[in-house]
This record gives sequence, C-alpha cells and structure tokens, in this order.
Amino acid sequence: MAGIVFAAALFGHLTRPLGFLSTFWPANALLMGVMVRNPGWAGPLGWAGAAAGYLAADFAMGGGIGITLWLTAGNLTNAFVGHLLFQRVAGMDRQLERPQSLLFLLLIAFAAAASAAIVGSGCLVVYFGQPPMQAFEFFLTSEFSSNLVVLPMVLTAPPLAEMAKQLATHAAPSTWRPKAVLPGATLLASILVATAFGGMSAIAIPVPAILWCALSYGVFPTALLTFGLGLWQSTVLLAALTPGTAEYAAALTSHRFGVALFSLGPIMVAAINAARSRLLRELDLAANQDVLTRTLSRRAFLARSEAALAQNLAESRPLALLMLDVDRFKLINDEHGHAIGDEVLVTLSGRISELLRRTDLFGRIGGEEFAILVPGLTQPAVLALAERLREGCARLRVPVEGQEPLALTVSIGLVWGTPKPGCSLQQWLKQADDALYRAKRAGRDRVVEEALQAA
Repeated sequence: MAGIVFAAALFGHLTRPLGFLSTFWPANALLMGVMVRNPGWAGPLGWAGAAAGYLAADFAMGGGIGITLWLTAGNLTNAFVGHLLFQRVAGMDRQLERPQSLLFLLLIAFAAAASAAIVGSGCLVVYFGQPPMQAFEFFLTSEFSSNLVVLPMVLTAPPLAEMAKQLATHAAPSTWRPKAVLPGATLLASILVATAFGGMSAIAIPVPAILWCALSYGVFPTALLTFGLGLWQSTVLLAALTPGTAEYAAALTSHRFGVALFSLGPIMVAAINAARSRLLRELDLAANQDVLTRTLSRRAFLARSEAALAQNLAESRPLALLMLDVDRFKLINDEHGHAIGDEVLVTLSGRISELLRRTDLFGRIGGEEFAILVPGLTQPAVLALAERLREGCARLRVPVEGQEPLALTVSIGLVWGTPKPGCSLQQWLKQADDALYRAKRAGRDRVVEEALQAA
C-alpha cells in the first residue's frame, strides 16, 4: 500500500508548477479505489502504509513537516470517507455496472472531496496565503476532479490475469481490425489538434471522439481513455497559465470542475451501452437457451438445424442427427423427486457439451429428450461419437442425500447421410426418433443407427 501511494503521489508532485501545489493529484482517488476493490487491505495496517507512502513522497520532494502532515491528513480523509461511503452501495454500483451507478459515483466523489477540503484547505491559507474560500475551492476541485477521473478506471479494471490475457489476445496481428482502432486514433488526433489550438475551449475538442470511443469500447477501456484525457486536460492545457496569479486560481478552479463533470459523460455512455448489450444477451439467452440445462431451446435448435440442413445440402456434406433420451427418467423423478431429476438433466447436458464440437448443435427437445446435429463427420466417426456420448453419460454419478450416488444411462437414435433435395428436417427427426425407440425396446443404454431414407 505504501508503494502504490508513494508512486502515485510522486507522479502528482511532478505535475505541479514551481512553488505551487500539483495540478493533478491521482494518489487519493487511487487509494480509495484500491481500498474499495480490496476490502481486506482497508485495515489499520493498510491505512498506515498509505500514510507512510504520502509522507515519504512529500519528504522526498522537500516538503516541511508541518505542511506534509497537514496535507497528508487531507489526502487520507478523501480516501477514507470515500471508502466508507462506497461500502453503503451495492456491489454492482461499486463496479459501475449500471447507469445509475454514476450517480453514486458523483455523490461519493463530491462528499469525499468536500471532507478532504474541510480538513486540508486550511493548509493553503497558512502556508500559501490564499483566502479561506479560495483555498477551500482549490482543494475541493482538486479532489473532486481527480476522484471522477481516476476512480472509474480503478473500479472497473478487470483482474490483472484477465487483463493480461485480453491484451495478449488483442495484440495478436490476426485480431487487428481497423474499425476497432479508428475511434482511439481519432481521439488521439483530436487531442493533438486541441493542444495546437490551446486555450480553455480546447477541452471540448475531443468530446465527439471520446463519445465514439464510449460507444465502441467497454466501460474499462473508456475509463482508461478518459483518465488519459483528464490527465492531458489537467496538465497540458494549464501550462500556458502563470501560477500564483488570481487568473490562474480562478481558471484552475473552473477548469477542474469542467474536467470533473466532463469525465462523467463518456463513462455514462459506455455504462448505458454495456447495460444495453447485457440486456440483449439476456434476451437472446431467454429466447434461444433452455433455462435448466443451458442447451439450445427446442425452437432455437429447430431453427438452427433448418439452416444447417440447407447449408449442408448446398455443399453436399454429410450430416448426422442424434436423438438422446435418459433411461428410466420417470422412475428417477418418482423415487428421488424432481429436484434430483433436474440435477440429472443438468449433469448429463454438461457432460455431453464437453464432448461435442463448437460446430455441433445441442438442444433440449422436451423433458428428458435431447437432440444433437453433427455436420461434416463420416459415418464411422459419428458412430464413435455416439458411443463416446453413451459411455460418458454411463460414467456419471449424481449424488443423492442418504443414498448411493445415482448411475445414469442413455439411449441414442442416430441417422446419418448426405442431405438430398426435398429432404426435410422433420423427416430426419422422425427417423432419429424411430431409431431411439428401437434402442429403448432393445434394452436401453445403447446406440441404434437408422439409414437416411430418400425423400
């Protein structure tokens, strides 16, 4: 904790004009976000480490004891109050997963900044001779803008291992797409243009580009880009002003409020877009996925199988349809209850999914009956797959409280052939169903194949 705060505080010191306080101070918001993401760190030892990091950074930059202790108290107040308030909101809101989460972020960021200003702004009066109200505004806007620029990046960051995996995936040349890079490149170009123009109005030039990024990327990438944009706005755009003047103080206060509220826009757009995408995925799952087994629903399986049948007919590729039924499933429900019956279906469908390819279609047709459409395999390969499915299911055991684990078997009906014109999916289903019932009558726990009949 001391190392994180020391590095962030040292970075903040490097943004300060000569003889004045920093123009961008990320350490407090970073500390708050880390404590929120890692509650186990928010104990006495963690806060003591944070205090040590602040003190070490200030002393390394030549700060005196009095001003260092006072500013450190204000810094810790921002992080501590923010951390306490974040504990009062839901986990989804702490991770900014809903659009309304931004309201909580705004209120907590302001409350934490105001608390820090109450504790620390007197330091500016005593050591820098600022009027009390100006000192309070300076401290408040500094903390408020830093909170809103830094916190979204920290709160939405994926775990390091997942982040490294995503970076490795997107860094591969085979995954590069010009359309994906274009919004970020446009943002960079707009920043260069705004820097060339200069002035306080330059803050608005990157707005269309950052909103495009928010619509194109996820919440965390948008938060990362917004952080970079906020850093640019808080340092480069202020470089032309002369520190210590009344104009500088007024411009800095106004600019920080602008940066703070500006940063909410892209994050809000990204959060709304992410919530919309999540809702569409949930609707798609509800429409196309069986709720219990997470296989394709009957309607989705039939629709996709019709499309696969037409494609294989056009390409003259072989196709196989397997109908699979859990043996004595009614007896399982009667003796052990429907909860165990559901567990049987979930366990069995999970095992079957592991044995299938991504190109295979697997759906629940009804009750304990499943269907599998397998394109592109030879007849011996399909028979071998069916036997692997049967044997894999036979090795499953479903725990039953107070009894021996429940063993399972399945019967499989199989139809294989190359689709011919006029051959319908309903014909395939009927033949596979007939083969399944032949397997049942022959003693169950077996695979029975039926040749595809001409239309």
